[in-house]
Amino acid sequence: MKLVCFDTETTGLDVQKDHIIQLSLVKVDTDSWEQIDSRDWYILPEGEFVIPAEAEAVHHISKSFLQENGVSLRSIYEELLAFTEGCEMLSYNGNGYDAPILYYNLKRIGKTFPFEGRTWYDALLLERQKMEGQVDPATGERYHCNLTATYTRYYGHPFEGAHNSFDDVLATIEVFKAQVAANGWQWAQRDDFGFISYDRWLVKRGNYYYLNQGGHKGESIESMLRIDRSYLEWIIDKCKWTDQQTKDIISPYLGGRSNSKKQSTPIAQNTQEKNAPLKSSDGKRRCKPTISGADLTLF
Repeated sequence: MKLVCFDTETTGLDVQKDHIIQLSLVKVDTDSWEQIDSRDWYILPEGEFVIPAEAEAVHHISKSFLQENGVSLRSIYEELLAFTEGCEMLSYNGNGYDAPILYYNLKRIGKTFPFEGRTWYDALLLERQKMEGQVDPATGERYHCNLTATYTRYYGHPFEGAHNSFDDVLATIEVFKAQVAANGWQWAQRDDFGFISYDRWLVKRGNYYYLNQGGHKGESIESMLRIDRSYLEWIIDKCKWTDQQTKDIISPYLGGRSNSKKQSTPIAQNTQEKNAPLKSSDGKRRCKPTISGADLTLF
């Protein structure tokens, strides 16, 4: 299998507004884990942009550096498509962050990416699944699952170059390789690796959509109709970062309130008809109808 691992460095954590300033990709053959090819671009955003001091302190990419060395996302777009053609994708927290911010950065310049028809492996989600509930006996605390901590667990030492997206890609490949070696390819398959909404509101497991963030995270859309219908109404009517894609999915359950004439394409769609009736959860979770911060894990 041909697998492309990717990572980004950005001006901030808002996937809809912030800019990609480094985009790195490495292609491997999972039969041998040999590296086939790679790309590493520093991206100069079009128009005005700001790199906050706190962001620059993490990735050490300055505006002046980009002005001297950066290329436009528009100029490498065709090469990006060619490089990833026919490949599955891998990341560390990319399903929650890097894939959505890539979508919005491309949308800003009138471009898109063939998100559908691929598996989007996320080594962070796999590690959280593996380490859920486990406690470090040395500290009495739950194990950390950021990339550096996870790499150190598998290899006994941290990797060099954290927060440079190319080095993060190489570390992610090594982590995923170790995960698969320890648990098998079947373990690495998850329903939600076939779909996550651009705005990260929804994840699909089997035939059903579930909330992926906020106070009701983990509830299906159908169960939310019983628990707190007004929360779904808030998502599609008042939440400022809800994408049209999410509105198109939720709207039929609220009586077709979406104003879209054309549905958006999901980040990845390997599953069945998306408007199938949704399975109800047990309905035991009761949360206040408020949205929490995005579920991001920094590297």
